[in-house]
Amino acid sequence: MIFYWFIQYFLIWPIAGIILRIFYKIEVRGRENLTGVRAPLIIVSNHKTLLDGFLIVISMPWLSPILPGRYITEEFDFRSKVLRLIARLRILKLFYLLTGGFPSGRGQGIEKAIKFPTRILEKGGTVLMFPEGFLIRGDELGYFYHGTSALALEAKVLILPIHIKTRRGYIRVTFGKVFNLDAASREAGTEILKKKIQDLQ
Repeated sequence: MIFYWFIQYFLIWPIAGIILRIFYKIEVRGRENLTGVRAPLIIVSNHKTLLDGFLIVISMPWLSPILPGRYITEEFDFRSKVLRLIARLRILKLFYLLTGGFPSGRGQGIEKAIKFPTRILEKGGTVLMFPEGFLIRGDELGYFYHGTSALALEAKVLILPIHIKTRRGYIRVTFGKVFNLDAASREAGTEILKKKIQDLQ
């Protein structure tokens, strides 16, 4: 945990913050909703760009008690030839390892997929989830998979909803209020998660 704390605070936060702000105007809304929020925590967001994890980290206050965060990764089905080449060279796996990523376990069943993030939460960590599973280019939210609600119902920790909006040269990150997921099923929980993010648009 100390390793990821150092990487995210002293490498990712300053470097990504400088680079992203060179190319984008970044607006952050709802930061007041982070007051008093602590890990263990699930952060749930829509998925707009490959930079979303970095955007969320740099949008938080310096030395936020929410961080460091761990996130689910994928290494297949990339459309970009460059990303496919990087994945084949194992550079992407090394990058994921350094920044807190862990394999999604896609196709192995929800119960197996949530075991590792559940352990992170049990140890007092933060897990970042993108329920859409893939980048969604349009303004509307995509289909939400049930893994995030399954994790929330299993771990019984607070959830922080985030909405990311992008257009050319502009990114807006909106933090909602933390909440507990109280649902009778994964399907019902997924609908609640989607509604919470939708309300931040």
